[in-house]
This record gives sequence, C-alpha cells and structure tokens, in this order.
Amino acid sequence: MKKITTIILLLTLTYSIAQKPNKFHLERATMFTNYISDNIELSEDDKQFVYNVMLDRGVNATKQIKGKNLSQEDKKAIYRAEYKNAATKLKDKFGNKKGNKIMALSNEARKKNNSK
Repeated sequence: MKKITTIILLLTLTYSIAQKPNKFHLERATMFTNYISDNIELSEDDKQFVYNVMLDRGVNATKQIKGKNLSQEDKKAIYRAEYKNAATKLKDKFGNKKGNKIMALSNEARKKNNSK
C-alpha cells in the first residue's frame, strides 16, 4: 500500500510540474495579449481568453518539443499545429474575421519582439 501511495504521489507531482508554464511562456502570452488589446478592443474577459489561448499555445508546443531532439522541420510542424489550434479556438469564440485579426496581430507582435 505504501508503494502505491508513493507512486501516485510521484506521478501527481510530475504531472503538475510538467503542466506549469515557465516565465518565458507567461511573458510571451502577456506580450501577445497586450499587443492585441492595444490594436483591437477587447473586454477583460476576452483579454483573459486570448491570454489563455496564447499561453496554451506556447506551453503545448514546448511540451511536444522539449527533450526530444527534433529536427527543425518537426519543430515547425508542431508550431504550425499549435498555431492552428489557437486560431480555431479564437475563431470559435470571436468569429472568423476577428479570430483571424487576432492571430495576425499575434504574428506582428512576435515579429516585432524577435527583431529587438
């Protein structure tokens, strides 16, 4: 019984640690959300939704890539898939036009941030 409890505890801790975004993800999601909300009007709830989508996008990509020694092409495929997932979530919430605009603004923000 003690071994089972220990195993369950270790699995729970591993799972909870693996799911937490790091400082980079938090800052990146904040940067995207601030840039988007500066360019289109969003309610506080909508800003939080966009933040969560952008955060999930980064965290999910990192989880799939980290420690797997993937090629650049494989990494690009993962980033594309996460981009599409984020776009789908945003389009479902805001409609095609606004969802596409939000994703375009996130690309602008990324390019401006990367050029610094």
